Amino acid sequence: DVEEALYASRVYKPSVVLLNKIDLLDTSRVNRMVREVAEEMGSGVPVLPVSALRGDGLDRLGGTLFRLLDLVRVYTKPPNGKPSDKPLVVRRGATVIEVAKAIHSRLYREFAYARIWGPSARYPGQKVGADHVVEDGDVVEIHTRR
Repeated sequence: DVEEALYASRVYKPSVVLLNKIDLLDTSRVNRMVREVAEEMGSGVPVLPVSALRGDGLDRLGGTLFRLLDLVRVYTKPPNGKPSDKPLVVRRGATVIEVAKAIHSRLYREFAYARIWGPSARYPGQKVGADHVVEDGDVVEIHTRR
């Protein structure tokens, strides 16, 4: 019973393994280590060879984490303005109304419609409702009743 209670409460979290200091090894040794660690970890756990000193491989870390955590980047834009440089990060499957809520409670409460540019839009500037699901790279312009 004790063993069952211990194992039943396990929660598995997404993981990434970083093999650091690849700058000290030749390419064939790095590839062999990546294969060995990947086999040990099992499928579904990405293994990234990196060098923190030189920055090698770190460019792949962000994309890997976004895929693993099921996150997307949405850029906001005021009406008649330019899209922001910094994205709003939301869970994959988030709707326009959830984006509005994340920005400000007033936008959420007074939401009328939104315009979308990007992968989830059928055409640039598509007018959508609150239940439209955003995708990575979308630009969202929210309009309120006031």
